[in-house]
Amino acid sequence: MNLLRQESQVEEIGLKHRYEFIEHHEHMPFTLFINSIDHIPFHWHKELELIYVLKGSVEIHVAQERLILREEDLLVINSMDVHKIDKTGEANVLLTLQVDPGTVQAQPQQSKNRIDCSSVNARGADEARFAPIRSGLAQMMWELNKREDGYSDKVMGHLHLLLGQLVRYFATAERLDDSANASDVDLERLRRIIQYVDENYMYKINLNQMAEQEHLSFYYFSHFFKSKIGISFQKYLTLIRLEKAETMLRETTSNIIDIAADCGFANVKLFNKSFKEKMGVTPSEYRQKHERQSGGADDKHLPFTRDTSESGSYIKVDTVKVLEGLYRHLPQVEAAAPSVPPAPARSVEESLVLDAAAPGDSYEPHWNRLLTAGRAAEGLREDWRKQLAEIQAEQPFQHIRFHGIFNDEMMIYDESEDGTPRYNWSYADELYDFLLGQGIRPFVELGFMPGKLKRSDETLFWWKGNISPPKDMAKWSELIRQFVRHLVNRYGMEEVRQWYFEVWNEPDAIEICWSGTKEEYFEFYAATALAIKSVSPDLRVGGPALNYITVWETDWIQTFLPYCHEHRVDIDFFSFHSYSEYWPGDEHSGGLSHTQSPEFFVDTIHKVRERIADSPAEALELHLTEWNFSLYPHNLLHDTMFMAPFIIKNAVDSIGLLQSLGFWTFTDIFEEMRAGDSPFHGGFGLISMHGLKKPSYYAFALLNKLGRRILARGPYYIATEENGDIQVLLYNYTHVDSLYAKGEWSGISEQNRYDVFESKEALDVSLDIRGLQGDYKVSHYTLDREHGSVFDAWQAMGAPDFPSKDEVAYLRRQSGPDLKVSQIRDASSYTVHVTVPPHGVQLITLHKQY
Repeated sequence: MNLLRQESQVEEIGLKHRYEFIEHHEHMPFTLFINSIDHIPFHWHKELELIYVLKGSVEIHVAQERLILREEDLLVINSMDVHKIDKTGEANVLLTLQVDPGTVQAQPQQSKNRIDCSSVNARGADEARFAPIRSGLAQMMWELNKREDGYSDKVMGHLHLLLGQLVRYFATAERLDDSANASDVDLERLRRIIQYVDENYMYKINLNQMAEQEHLSFYYFSHFFKSKIGISFQKYLTLIRLEKAETMLRETTSNIIDIAADCGFANVKLFNKSFKEKMGVTPSEYRQKHERQSGGADDKHLPFTRDTSESGSYIKVDTVKVLEGLYRHLPQVEAAAPSVPPAPARSVEESLVLDAAAPGDSYEPHWNRLLTAGRAAEGLREDWRKQLAEIQAEQPFQHIRFHGIFNDEMMIYDESEDGTPRYNWSYADELYDFLLGQGIRPFVELGFMPGKLKRSDETLFWWKGNISPPKDMAKWSELIRQFVRHLVNRYGMEEVRQWYFEVWNEPDAIEICWSGTKEEYFEFYAATALAIKSVSPDLRVGGPALNYITVWETDWIQTFLPYCHEHRVDIDFFSFHSYSEYWPGDEHSGGLSHTQSPEFFVDTIHKVRERIADSPAEALELHLTEWNFSLYPHNLLHDTMFMAPFIIKNAVDSIGLLQSLGFWTFTDIFEEMRAGDSPFHGGFGLISMHGLKKPSYYAFALLNKLGRRILARGPYYIATEENGDIQVLLYNYTHVDSLYAKGEWSGISEQNRYDVFESKEALDVSLDIRGLQGDYKVSHYTLDREHGSVFDAWQAMGAPDFPSKDEVAYLRRQSGPDLKVSQIRDASSYTVHVTVPPHGVQLITLHKQY
């Protein structure tokens, strides 16, 4: 089974075109796919074909008719009907069901009649006949994507109901042709004609010539061709010539006269007249329009694209919601968003036996070493500071990283009229004083470029962080030197040598985060590192904060680290970023973001380590200075229970591979894009703008309760020990489904955020802890959709966009794991059975009593 097939071939005419999503099962007599059509010439196939327009419109020639199908229109193309599909003036997305004719003929005898099913221009009672067809398609697509137990049988049931509807209400008196041999002869003849025209359209071809070539009379050939194609041979020939001309106008620089001659037109006047009749514009106008539309494409290999507006450049995620309209036809009981989580119908049983006396393996937690936030200026806000103080009081982190310490809003750098640099450390001091007072040290990202030092005007985000290299490298180096000297003088060398200095943010994202070249960044890094080390060689400098797609697809690491080695440039740590979304660079990607597999996060870390190992650099500290599920700050999944097992799984899987793991970000007080318009707008943060702690917050809280010696770990658990205490953390991670993973987001909305996940069983775990000695206090923490998920509690209370103080206070009380405490006496073992639902997390701790 394969939900994505990149190419399909219509064998009769050698046509190739891309399919975005496709579902085929070797045991199912159908193919169901979603595709966008530019042009499919006349062709035929034995399968019955049902076309449903999801978006836009298409023009279809079939059975001597020309039809324009628009959004939600349906059309059945019978077996062996010759048909042709073209785009109109707007983009299109189609859902196409192709069914083996044997499946239809397994229905009653009437099924051998032709099916006349077209919703074009249908109204009133006639339109009502199409509702079960749309509903059947929606249910098939839903079941195929979710793959719950018995889904194959359910899909086949929906298919047979759909076919029964077609036979009962759309069958005509006209019979399908049972004469297979006669049909094969006619279609082989038609194939030869079409192939001949396709290979010789540029020459003079007439009806007499074609009739003689097929050993037919003029009259019979004319009648035969029109009966199969629906238009006269001469019109068909002109149509093919115009299609070839369109391609040449788009893809070549040939002049109009040459294109007319190369496509077989007698003269340019006839070409212009025919082209305008078909396209509505002249050939010159068509070429100009296409050139305007195709200009300025973004580099597909970069992890985000830029939209320029009056308020700056924004990050966006390229996704589609083409199934939104189709899913409206699901039966209401399936389409409705549940206000409370349904009880899992299935479960997987696991038996976990642990030995508390086992030697285990010691480790250093890396998830509590680095916290992140949006930008420096946000750290001057009272609400931001209140949230940071709260998180540090409950589960302290060691360092914090953010953008924009040198943004003009921090007012650090200025110049007098004669160009003499002037430094003002006031805002930076206020921010760093506060951070150190909360027990957290800066992980200083050195950027962006002060306005007086900028080489050019490119900026990022609405707050216009300048991304250009400095116009004067000496002045930049002196800024860095004076900045670091000030920090050392203010806070002391012993303190600042425990900080990190990271040179810039994602310089590999050319024209997005860095408007210079790769080589210019290398020189920029070298100058910056030299300036820092000139204050003290004990200070830690590194970078380059690469994005993860660069890690996978380019040689940045293999060129950057050798540059540092060859030029004797200090690098004390290597930093990079990782998210689950990926932009394939191949021609079949369609520009959509793809959510990678659950293993992608750890695979990316291994890829970085592998590339560093191939470089001349010595062993480096490895810091993942940004990571989250999505890099879009309004992804609705960020607020849900999904995030807790997502964080725990990736933190546990990456133990021993990193020095720090910087979750992006600690708060939804974050201003790269517009502010959130509801308490749960999908922001990055562990804490909402109203100070409500999301499931992601408690994922770190539970991780921080683990001991420092690993007894065992597996795909759904980690068990630890410390000073005789035992901790067992269980999690039921559930990944997004295949359509969401390919950028099709129709299954998610503000109110309904859980329908885009794979169908997953509850996890029934029989836990047996042996090797205990004495008395223990047992604490059992439960975090799932019914216990502690503030997002689910917000939905249950009616999802108010702007909650009152009382409502916020109520939600705060609903936030956090459920806790049950018991005692066991004189225990040598402890056995318990727990059920962890999809997206759920449970922690069981045994605290030794003395």
